[in-house]
Amino acid sequence: MAKTKFPSLAVILLIMAITWMFSDLGYVDMDLPWVPIIVAIIAIGMIFNRFNE
Repeated sequence: MAKTKFPSLAVILLIMAITWMFSDLGYVDMDLPWVPIIVAIIAIGMIFNRFNE
């Protein structure tokens, strides 16, 4: 049985996206102008990791 990797980058991306969504909806009062940049960096990292396997 092969071990599967835990999708840690995907979980981080999901948490950041949910935080961003709650901020836009007004549930969380946060001023995070850098969230889209971090989400883009994580997505680029996931793409590079996918091709380096």
